Amino acid sequence: MLKILIAVAAALVVFSAGPAFGQISMGAAPQEGLRVSIDENGTAHVVHLVAGNASSAVHVDLVQGNLTNLSVSDESGKTVQYSTINQNPVSILLLPTQRNFTVIQYDLQHAVSNRNGIWEWDYYTPADAQYTDFFFPKGVDVIWTLSDTKDAGRPVYLAGNGIRQVGNGVHLAYIINEPQTVQTVQWQNQTFNIGIRTLANVGPPAFDQASKAYAFDIDKPGSLVTVVMPKALLWGPYEGRIDAKPLLTTDFHENDTYAWIGMMPDQNGTLQITGTTAIPEFPLFVPLAIAISAVVALRFTSRLNFI
Repeated sequence: MLKILIAVAAALVVFSAGPAFGQISMGAAPQEGLRVSIDENGTAHVVHLVAGNASSAVHVDLVQGNLTNLSVSDESGKTVQYSTINQNPVSILLLPTQRNFTVIQYDLQHAVSNRNGIWEWDYYTPADAQYTDFFFPKGVDVIWTLSDTKDAGRPVYLAGNGIRQVGNGVHLAYIINEPQTVQTVQWQNQTFNIGIRTLANVGPPAFDQASKAYAFDIDKPGSLVTVVMPKALLWGPYEGRIDAKPLLTTDFHENDTYAWIGMMPDQNGTLQITGTTAIPEFPLFVPLAIAISAVVALRFTSRLNFI
């Protein structure tokens, strides 16, 4: 993976003609990308891949946190000379160099905090980083990315991959091995299974075919809720409400038969999902057969009248 990061960073390198090292105090801004791998205990292993600069020292800001196991090396793993600037966050000063890249690695102990089963991190991107690639523990397949105000949670389906963050920072939230409750709706002679993924306790389902709505109660405010909805029962786009209050609703993943619908209600109560179409009251072949019969009857009547 490090070779991939090196190849990506190589395409982004822009060498600047800055002042000589002896004439500056802090160093030039680097061209760099970050890789952050989070383990099951919330510790983040951070790797900076910093493009070399032959004409100027480079000043690299590290990610803020409880930093341990710092190492600075070249692409082959050989230790290189650097200076540490003691501030919050810690910064590294790299001397001018002819090498293509410098690799800075360290751990951030307990960077991600477990709050009642939800792992959360207010991640602030170093000002000099171009992007951060995040990789998450085994058992995590959905990441919630929240705004700075934490009032709008948007889920991302990982499908075994990581995610790339570009910008000033992000609030990350996820659940390891998230529990799922399976609810059943019986309609006519068909049975539909709906998955509810959340740490909250979930009340029994209520399906209203006429209003194209599916509802259930949750008992915890601020819950991350994913509804795995059979498209045959309720088709999107979807709108969510909590006790009739509009709720940001994201249809963020789907396959041929199911849609994944994400919501983060800020209160407990009745959560309702409304779709654009619901399962027809009668099987499809019934109205089709009625229509065909009507056409046949009309043509037969016409023949009786004119022959």
